[in-house]
Amino acid sequence: MMYVIYDIILHLSILALTPYFLIKMLSAGKYRSGIPERFGIIKDGKLKAVSGGRVAWFHAVSVGETKAVLPLVKAFREKNPGTKIVFSTVTKTGHRVAKKEGALLIDTLIYFPLDLSWIARSVVRRLNPCVFIVVEKELWPNLIRHLRGRSIPVVVVNGTLSERSFERYRRFSFLFGKMFRSLSAFCARTGEDAKKALALGAERRRVVVTGNLKFDMEPRPLDAAERELLVRSLGIGPEDRVIVAGSTHSGEEKVLLDAFKRLKGEFKRLKIVLAPRHPERFDEVESIVRASGLPYIRRSRGAKDSGHDVVILDTIGELGMVYSLATAAFVGGTLVDTGGHNLFEPALYGKPVLYGPYLRDYLYMAEILEKEGASFRVKEGDLACRLKTLLKDHGLRAEMGRAAARVVESNRGATARTLDVIEAVTAGRTPAAAEGAG
Repeated sequence: MMYVIYDIILHLSILALTPYFLIKMLSAGKYRSGIPERFGIIKDGKLKAVSGGRVAWFHAVSVGETKAVLPLVKAFREKNPGTKIVFSTVTKTGHRVAKKEGALLIDTLIYFPLDLSWIARSVVRRLNPCVFIVVEKELWPNLIRHLRGRSIPVVVVNGTLSERSFERYRRFSFLFGKMFRSLSAFCARTGEDAKKALALGAERRRVVVTGNLKFDMEPRPLDAAERELLVRSLGIGPEDRVIVAGSTHSGEEKVLLDAFKRLKGEFKRLKIVLAPRHPERFDEVESIVRASGLPYIRRSRGAKDSGHDVVILDTIGELGMVYSLATAAFVGGTLVDTGGHNLFEPALYGKPVLYGPYLRDYLYMAEILEKEGASFRVKEGDLACRLKTLLKDHGLRAEMGRAAARVVESNRGATARTLDVIEAVTAGRTPAAAEGAG
């Protein structure tokens, strides 16, 4: 009965929101992407590419989850060369990254279907995977019900539960409790995530602390020619110091630009790269920069010379490479309360990391980095002061960068541990009970 009620509410919600999404579809391309697949209509060519054998279905919501899980997809493929890979995302940006960086790993790339019962049933029947592997916390009751109804294992990898997600799942435990109990494995990032999964109903013997897949991400190496091309296209000179502000949100760019202006008086060869988290904000950020009076360029248009202070990184998938050019890196979504973003992206390149006080989803990352002296947590008022300290002190920058690299290196191994759990589950074995979850 609870699934019937859930289905009715979901149908009514979609109907009520249809006018809103129609308007959005007319104004923003991302809302038009993959509509047939969201309703379970998958082209025959995509289905044919994964027919006639075992299929593993990986699902990641957006860019961060996609980048984190691709090393696991690679490891899975190497160990299971005869298994076809279906990969799904929710967002257009996640889809682009999967298509670009997972081209040699993925057999069929689709948009994730809506969790209406009839759609979920159809997609599960047509794909018929041997396992469904979902990144972090993207759990949908109808899909999981139909997967388990066909005895298809469901594995959560890089599993994490923020306080907000945990409270929401617990509030509706009459629905989500059964869903957590039906999981074949929950591969938790931390012992705290494992405890939350257990409290929500996951079986102890199916919860395993495997660590964070994001520690296993490999920085994309740039050879000398590629680096020179990137530097030239951004208009960065050999004597320039560069602040890279990644994954910024509304309300943060102005703060960053104000801090930059204060620093520019002392550091003449200083530039800032602003990388908005969402592509639909590129034009908005350009308006903010223009209003600041600072000369700027947009990455997509290239630089004619180096006579600008600001670069707007309006491309997808380049932030990691640009972090490699940073003198100091700031991770956005942390000066405003959005939950934060992956602090390890700049740490992968051995860069000192700065971020604001709002770290709901990435607090443990901040604690690890801070413990090793690899990062600064800043408030809006002291951002310029902290940046000034880093820009002036080469020795401090170097030591923080080395500490950041050590943090990443000492925490690697989640991919191998997670793959062991997936292999056990697909072979019909039960993973070991969670460590640190008691």
